[in-house]
Amino acid sequence: MKFSEMPYERIDFDAAKEELSSIIKAFQEAGTPQEQMEVHRRYYKLMGRIKTQATLAEIRHSIDTTDPFYEEEKTYYDQEMPAFSNQEVQYKKLLFASPYRKELELVIGGPAFKNIELAAKSVSEAVIPLMQEENALVTEYEKLLAGAKIDWKGKLLNLSMMTPYLNHEDREIRKKAAAKVNAFYEGIADQLDELYDKLVKNRTAQAKKLGFETYTDLGYCRMNRNSYGRKEVEQFRDQIKKDWVPFAEKMWENRRKRLGLDTLYHMDEGLSFPEG
Repeated sequence: MKFSEMPYERIDFDAAKEELSSIIKAFQEAGTPQEQMEVHRRYYKLMGRIKTQATLAEIRHSIDTTDPFYEEEKTYYDQEMPAFSNQEVQYKKLLFASPYRKELELVIGGPAFKNIELAAKSVSEAVIPLMQEENALVTEYEKLLAGAKIDWKGKLLNLSMMTPYLNHEDREIRKKAAAKVNAFYEGIADQLDELYDKLVKNRTAQAKKLGFETYTDLGYCRMNRNSYGRKEVEQFRDQIKKDWVPFAEKMWENRRKRLGLDTLYHMDEGLSFPEG
C-alpha cells in the first residue's frame, strides 16, 4: 500500500480515554503475569492505532501546510495528545509497580521500564496547558519554514528543493543558492526570534513545574535517554574537544600539504574541499 493510500480517521480521544481507563482497570484486576501481559497487548493495540493516525496527520500536514483539512487535524492532536499522554503515564506507573515486573520484563524488556520511569518525570496535569502551547508553537515554526517560496530562475522552490543547488558542484551556483536561502531566513527573522523566545520561556516553565532545574534535563527524559545523561554528554563533548579536534586539524593539515595548497578551505566563503 502506498503512503497516499493509507486510510486516515481522526482519533476520538473521549473514546480512547475510556478504553485506556478500561485497560487500567483490567490491569489492576489481573492476577497473573500472563493476564497482565494480555492486558498490556490491548494497550499496545490502542497506542498503535492512535500513533498511526496522529503520525499520518502530522506527515500529511508537513507535506502541504496549506491543506486546511490536515492543518485542522494537526491542531486537534496538538491540543488532545498532552492530556491523553498524562493518562497514559498513569497506566505506565501501574506497569512499573507490577508485582510481576520480573516476568513482564522478560517479555517487554528492561529498557521499556527505564523509559516508563523517564515518562513519569516528564508529564503531569500541571503542565498540560504548557504542552499544548508548546505543540502550537512548534507547529507554527514548521509551517513558517514549510511556507518558503524562493524564486529560483523563475520557479518558486521550498527549502528542500533548494538543497541540490546549495550542494552543487559549481561554486557560483552554491553562492547564489545560499544567498537566496539566507534572504528567506532574514525575511522571517523577527518571527523566528519571537517563536524562539516563547519556546524557551514555555519549556523553562515546564521544567520548573516538573521539578527540574532547567529544560535540558527534562528534554533528556522526553527523548528517552535512558542510559546516559547531561553529565555523560558533557564528558563526551570534552573528549571531542581534547582528542578529536586536534586529530582532525592534523589530518586536514596533512591533506593541505599533500595537495600543495595555501589553504584547504574557507568556511566564510562556503568552499568545498578539493578532490583528491
